[in-house]
Amino acid sequence: MTDRIYRRRLPHIHLEGHVVFVTFRLSARQPDLLSDAERDEVLAHIRRMTPGTCLASVVMPDHVHMVYQPGIGETLASSLQALKGASSHTLTKKHGRHSPVWQEESYDHVVRDERELFETCRYVEGNPVRKGLVAAAEQYRWSSAWGRER
Repeated sequence: MTDRIYRRRLPHIHLEGHVVFVTFRLSARQPDLLSDAERDEVLAHIRRMTPGTCLASVVMPDHVHMVYQPGIGETLASSLQALKGASSHTLTKKHGRHSPVWQEESYDHVVRDERELFETCRYVEGNPVRKGLVAAAEQYRWSSAWGRER
């Protein structure tokens, strides 16, 4: 795979081997936030992503944040399409959601260095705390921080 730049509504720059911070949201057509059971399903899909590695993630009631490093030859676009498609399929079949479940566009940002990687992972896992859902990131079960000792 070669490095790519493409544009939808937002520009997307993908550099092979680089870690990417990704956010995607529920479609505006969805009348309800994700339930606990639905967040369990989305998190399970994130944990099965291959061949890349999810370094941090959080499934919020209305959006998902991930820090993801695509595998060799894998494109972020194809990985996100697979994740959003599979999770959408599960949410429509098991939980009665209607399509589209997710907004078509996602936000992504290439993580430039180790310091930014650390800060971005902390930002992702800290999202439930900032939103007042839990007192500590380790208490939010739909996060890669879940159950981690401080």
